[in-house]
Amino acid sequence: MKLTKWILTGVVAAGSCHNLMAGNFGAEYTTEWQTDFRQRVNWVNLLHLSYSSPTFLGMQLNAASVSIAQTREEAFMHDLQTFSNIEEENLPFALSMLGIGRETEKYSVFFGIRNVNEDYFTSPCTSLFTNSSCGIFPTLSAETPLANYPVASVGFDGKIRWNRWQFQLSVYNGTGNKQLTGKENVFRFCPKSDGILGMTSLNYEYNGSNYFMGFALRSGMLEHHENGNQRPETETAEKECARIIWAYAEQRLSSHCSLLLQYSLRTGTPTGCRRYAGAGIVVQCGKTQGGIVLNWADFVNEKEWAAELTWKIPCLKRGYLQPALHLIRNDVSKGLTGLIRFGYRIVSPLDRLPATTAHSLRIDRSMQKKSTAQFGPNDRSIRPQ
Repeated sequence: MKLTKWILTGVVAAGSCHNLMAGNFGAEYTTEWQTDFRQRVNWVNLLHLSYSSPTFLGMQLNAASVSIAQTREEAFMHDLQTFSNIEEENLPFALSMLGIGRETEKYSVFFGIRNVNEDYFTSPCTSLFTNSSCGIFPTLSAETPLANYPVASVGFDGKIRWNRWQFQLSVYNGTGNKQLTGKENVFRFCPKSDGILGMTSLNYEYNGSNYFMGFALRSGMLEHHENGNQRPETETAEKECARIIWAYAEQRLSSHCSLLLQYSLRTGTPTGCRRYAGAGIVVQCGKTQGGIVLNWADFVNEKEWAAELTWKIPCLKRGYLQPALHLIRNDVSKGLTGLIRFGYRIVSPLDRLPATTAHSLRIDRSMQKKSTAQFGPNDRSIRPQ
């Protein structure tokens, strides 16, 4: 752990000393007003700061952080999949990325602190929706303490591209953290006590359609384990092994319409979400974009259906306004919730943010032609009940 921390500290120092002012600074602010259409409301705010700078041998230093503030601590309802993908406990500051990488047309590599949200489930159609399950599927995130928004961990990510194909392989510390010191700091890499997470995916793009298939293997204690929050190096508690497979497609039906299909299966653990499926339609109408999606999640103790209807309207050049309506039903409760989200992105006048930084948190990026629904972060672990 100490060696990893010193390596990353050295990288940051080297990057900072190498023409700091030539780097790119960026800020993204997202604010959201939520209601259950009765008497309960919530106001959520997310600030994402980022910095990137060239260093040496064609490498690039990337850094990013998140800050979260909301006015309500209690949940509106017993929603297992979490209808808002930016809602989290108040967090003044947490690193979401810090490390070095290199990117070319044929490959990219990165080593340092990052989270799963930066590498997976960042496709154009899924980025439109605000429901968390349109990001990291609950088969992977539910009751698993992985490096998922807003926490991060030390990891490695590599991508190889050829023609329309892309192969991706990543390895992370099995438990994500948000502290800068102590045994719960993001510099920690201890597979013996924290477990380890490996992920891989194969992606194919053709004629505006995108197809994804992936596999994840995590060995380590689950989030609810009685020893799951303890970090003694001599810990001998039996660890669980979770295997998750997923596949989803974004099939282009016309120049203005795409079909979204999702499926995921989890084996090897007796808890969390065992199966997940989703289907939706995304429509582009001029500069605006809307869609509807229906999600189904099979948890060990109950099942949940969730539907979302949303529309995104660009405004103020780098901003957007997005209302969304969620209908949620599970074995415990059912209800209707709504939200209105506003996001605005500020970038350095020197250049736009690099692709590796722009994917952080899967926040919808300003309306890019290729990724039609950028600006919308996706998913995190299931909210503790």
